[in-house]
Amino acid sequence: MSGQTITKTLVDGLAKQASEYTVWDSKLPGFGVRVRPTGAKSFIIVYRAGTGRTAPVRRYTVAAVGKLAPEAARTQAKILLGNIANGADPAAEKRANRPKRDRLTFDELAQLYLDQYAKVRKSSWKNDEGYLKKPRAKWKRRIAAEITDDDVAELLEEIGATAPVGANRTQSVLHTLFSWAKEPGRRHVPTNPVADMRRRYQESPRERVLTDEEIRTLWWGLDDPDLPASRPIALALRFILATMVRPGQSAGLLIPELVGFTGEEPQYHIPKNRVKKRREVIVPLNALAVAAVREAIARNDQGAVFSSWAKPDPKADCDDQTDAKPGLLPITRDALSAALNGRPAKGKRPARKGIREHLGMAHFTPHDLRRTAATIARRGGAKREDVKALLDHLEGDVTATYDKYDMLPEKRLVASILEAELRKIVGTKPNYCRPEIVFERDNVVAIEEPKIAVAS
Repeated sequence: MSGQTITKTLVDGLAKQASEYTVWDSKLPGFGVRVRPTGAKSFIIVYRAGTGRTAPVRRYTVAAVGKLAPEAARTQAKILLGNIANGADPAAEKRANRPKRDRLTFDELAQLYLDQYAKVRKSSWKNDEGYLKKPRAKWKRRIAAEITDDDVAELLEEIGATAPVGANRTQSVLHTLFSWAKEPGRRHVPTNPVADMRRRYQESPRERVLTDEEIRTLWWGLDDPDLPASRPIALALRFILATMVRPGQSAGLLIPELVGFTGEEPQYHIPKNRVKKRREVIVPLNALAVAAVREAIARNDQGAVFSSWAKPDPKADCDDQTDAKPGLLPITRDALSAALNGRPAKGKRPARKGIREHLGMAHFTPHDLRRTAATIARRGGAKREDVKALLDHLEGDVTATYDKYDMLPEKRLVASILEAELRKIVGTKPNYCRPEIVFERDNVVAIEEPKIAVAS
């Protein structure tokens, strides 16, 4: 299509077709707007890279429609065509500045994916970063375009030997990464080696709920002075059980997010960046939750509630930093899991016993404490829909978009029921003092009193 002046009205009226087509501008030869079968539109120029009829014809994208108005795109195209007349080749320059497929390593590709896609589009990008650690370590200097489905299968088998769920999550992240990397305009890899790969490990629904005896063991065991975990970690785990919040929401609690903490109705206002669906959530705090927070902030009265002594990372994002005292940073969700799991010995690094092993408990995760708390509240008489509200489980229908009632009174009642049930379960604190030594009366050896010499 040709011979038309490219205007906003013309561009807006261009409809997608079964195949790609271009409308050329009547004012500036070589300038046009391309329409892809997907409906995507972009301003382009076509030119010969060199002189004579044998010079290769190149196409160069000036800008996507929407980023530049037609008049501005035409002006930019005129400048480019003028530079081309003086010997420039913008398409070749663009290719030269783009990472070449035959030398881009997987580690470089993974970082590009995190910076250009995950951090831009996903609030959970740190999960992607975590699941890419093992692939990056294994394929660090491998050329990304040469990684095959067999390489991926081998990696997933290694991960799945100890962490089948982790293998599935790694597979999902790799699928997204390679799909992004092969899109037109990037072409960092020719194919997606994960495209036709089925999920290798069957996941069972998570149903672990701690028994009353396990709850009592854990609750008081977290006070054990020999516990192989820091006090903030122990308090953050207890906070999950007392509130039903997600592990990351417990670990990330900041003092400014405590509203009315010294009053009769203390609340935790969870910010959007730590909530699914990106909205603020209010969680009422019962006395058990308040007690955990009070002890934590007695150690650190600003910034993060559950903080650890660590050197701040100068390269970390601003969102990851707090106004905590120098050296104090919020603990992480992963730190909670690591404290429960412990770690095996590796090289010169000694083994570290986990909380579960120390207390002689069967496997459970921080998230299982949330499920346990919900079960306890329901058993205590809390209504299912009220427990659902405190868990922040959203309805997926249209009505939920308009119904903004926060159910705070109902959630407060659930928190009170949960507190009462937990107090029944944990009872009074066990006496961990050294047992009294009892002497058998028949097994006592008499000690003769020393004779004192009396002067005559």
